[in-house]
Amino acid sequence: MGEFVQQLRELFERQVITLGDEPVQVYQIVLLIGILAAAVILGGFLRRWFRRLFNRFRIPANIANRLLAFLFLIVLIFGTSLAFRVAKISTGFLGELVNYPLTGLFQPSQKSQKLAETGAGEEGALSETDASKPKPTVLTDSDHNQLTLARLFYGFVIVFGMFILSKYVQWVLRRQVLQAFQIEQHTQFILLRFLHFTLIIIGVLISLSTIGVSFTSLAIIFGGLSIGIGFGLQNIASNLIAGFILIFERPIKIGDLVEIMDVNIFGRVHSINLRSTVIVALDEKEIIVPNSQLVTEPVHNLTHYNNQYRLRISVGVSYGSDVELVKKALLEVADAHPEVIKQPTLEMENVAAPLVRFVSYGAYALNFELLAWIPDAFNRFDVASDLHFMLWEKFKAYDIEIPFPQQDVHLYPKESNA
Repeated sequence: MGEFVQQLRELFERQVITLGDEPVQVYQIVLLIGILAAAVILGGFLRRWFRRLFNRFRIPANIANRLLAFLFLIVLIFGTSLAFRVAKISTGFLGELVNYPLTGLFQPSQKSQKLAETGAGEEGALSETDASKPKPTVLTDSDHNQLTLARLFYGFVIVFGMFILSKYVQWVLRRQVLQAFQIEQHTQFILLRFLHFTLIIIGVLISLSTIGVSFTSLAIIFGGLSIGIGFGLQNIASNLIAGFILIFERPIKIGDLVEIMDVNIFGRVHSINLRSTVIVALDEKEIIVPNSQLVTEPVHNLTHYNNQYRLRISVGVSYGSDVELVKKALLEVADAHPEVIKQPTLEMENVAAPLVRFVSYGAYALNFELLAWIPDAFNRFDVASDLHFMLWEKFKAYDIEIPFPQQDVHLYPKESNA
């Protein structure tokens, strides 16, 4: 038994790798893996607990998932740091890696610069004692502003944290403030979108200041971007400008029912972003339309001022039908449907009662048209279908015939000379 314990001790004290100047033994790696496993288990437990908490406060699922992922990432980072500290594994190489100036990768070394300035002959004249003397390290202001991996990570954390803060602030304002004041949905969208962009811009500026990027460099970068926009990013730039036009000029709003005839798109506007607009079709499919298309092409906005819509039901009857009876049947069908507006009111001044028009004398039918208003344009297809069903039954009850396309051909026999 003692021999087995001795072998086990030798196994755990065996050196595996060397990080920096310190060797790493087997027991340190085992301890590191164990603490990391405990951190993962703790992260899973906290994830489940916070998910129940978010469900209790009715936080939206997309925001809750992002917060849970961010929480799990924080637990893993702290768990990894604690694991290295408890296992007594040196992380000096990590510090050198994250603090190494990235700009030094694209610059010549100090030795090569010195050779280029003084020449190889003068360097050879230096004595060995002078070369062996250690030189003091002097940190300048430029050394503190070097771009490193650590600074890039801090900048990313700032932008990501500002993004999470923006989503949470928007959710609080929408639930607690904007709905209480009964502000229109499109106005809420503009205010929240403006707040989102403001917070993101502030986060980006703070991040750039943390990284050490000067505003002079930003001016040079934006100058290069303007050239790129002029040559290859015209579509993106036009979509961005069109997005601002849609948001502030308001030719279409959130919730409007629009129809783009050229591409056969019909649906309700769900969101207006800087580059594109999301339209939800009748089958609940989301159609992403570039903003420039909504600005430059004709768009039918069926609910720009109100949601009312006027249906046109066309029908043809045979020439032997009683036209007054046809008119009566059409009006009775319109009056029987619950969605059809029967009489105008003070709230609906431009709405008229159902009307029947005698359109034309066709080649094989008398053409009529039923005009009826409905309160919601989004239901126009369903209401039109109901009216067609009801007309079919009503015409059968009144014995009104809907003719088929037909032609009469008369044959005359040719008379012989005899």
